[in-house]
Amino acid sequence: MGAFSFGPVTANDEQQVFEYSGEEIRIPFKVTGMDKDVSSDFGLLVFLDGVSQPYRIEENNGTSSKEQVMHKFYLKNEESKQFDIVFTPVIGQKGDKAGVVFATILQPDYEPEDESKTNYGIYHSLNATLPQEIYFKSDIAGTSKLHSYSEAAVQDIPEEIRNQAETIITDGSSDYLDETTTIELLPEDPGSNSISAKIGKAKLKFRIYGGLETTYRTTIFVNHIPVQIMGSDFVETVLQKGKMNTVELELNTSDLGKINTIYAVSVVSGKDYLTNSNSPLKTKSQLLVNES
Repeated sequence: MGAFSFGPVTANDEQQVFEYSGEEIRIPFKVTGMDKDVSSDFGLLVFLDGVSQPYRIEENNGTSSKEQVMHKFYLKNEESKQFDIVFTPVIGQKGDKAGVVFATILQPDYEPEDESKTNYGIYHSLNATLPQEIYFKSDIAGTSKLHSYSEAAVQDIPEEIRNQAETIITDGSSDYLDETTTIELLPEDPGSNSISAKIGKAKLKFRIYGGLETTYRTTIFVNHIPVQIMGSDFVETVLQKGKMNTVELELNTSDLGKINTIYAVSVVSGKDYLTNSNSPLKTKSQLLVNES
């Protein structure tokens, strides 16, 4: 599968602060293959204040890539690359301090051979850096704004999930669910191993529960591209101790092919990036089968 390292190029391990003053933000970045026998393939995502942030890559010789949400890397053995990640923030206003997180998706080109083999295994697993910080000295450029969807049913965490949870011993005895956040994408048919769409619509549920009382922003990705759901760019949920948030979603699939990959990534927003280590989180990748 390969092994690799990635992250901002910094003088020390402390959190770096980058300023936004109306110009593009530039973050020196490095990726390195760490397996002398095989190549390492991964996709790189950026999240700013919990939302997916498009970016471009600028090489040391001045050449620049297109702006997109995921850039894929195919590192040959112990190959190393250094470049700048460049972007104009899609969210933020003057005076804000926001976390920026870099996350990788392992082997993003993998997809099951057909509908009968739905397990992605270790493929598409997520790893992430510790958050860096963006300080906004001015409002973001442009007039378009991102929209959140926050209609969720809130209920007590079901007893069956509580019974499955482990007990973690720290200074005393503490509840696993108080320390660990879980996110899930569930098909409309609870007995199905994939999410199906009919007549251009897929119905599914997003669930999030456990961990610290904090706010998460969740992006739904189809074929590694963020998609709008319910007319919104992301789902925003506020966790409460002992509660589960369930969001009913409908996805327009009319422009998709028959076999697709769907997953969700949840990232803390606001100042919680400073204290919450349960971020970012990714659901398992699943097949999204477009029936028509």
